[in-house]
Amino acid sequence: MKKYKKIAIAITLVGILTTGVIVLGEPGSSVANSGTNTKISKEILTHFKSQNPSITESEIDSIMKQRKQLDELHKQMDKLELDYGILVDDPNKEPTKSVDDLTAEQRKNHRQLLTKIWDGEIQFLDAQYKAGLIEEDIYKEDKRNFEDLKKKQSE
Repeated sequence: MKKYKKIAIAITLVGILTTGVIVLGEPGSSVANSGTNTKISKEILTHFKSQNPSITESEIDSIMKQRKQLDELHKQMDKLELDYGILVDDPNKEPTKSVDDLTAEQRKNHRQLLTKIWDGEIQFLDAQYKAGLIEEDIYKEDKRNFEDLKKKQSE
């Protein structure tokens, strides 16, 4: 399970870097929410336009919202795994449990959240590809990897 999580994190990071969402962490780059209208900063718009000059602000906004939702799911997973004892926040300690040690209900909850994450990652990848932010060969390989990992973790 630990191996799959590391692979998933690595693939996720590649996806984040590919789309340029990492720009959000830089000072001066912000997305200001004013009611239902989301204003994309000039820096973020420039970054995305450098990857695909024909991308629209609506597509950028949608991609950024998807990434934010996906990040929230990953945070939920971290919390769930910490609560269940299959993840520790101290690098010098080992988890006290594995997924196999969880109760049937806990395994079900864990599997459901994992499925949501994999589905979200695949949807996010699809959105990046449709917006012209990643090349077809990278898209196909990443999608195949996500689907393989999703299948392995659901077994």
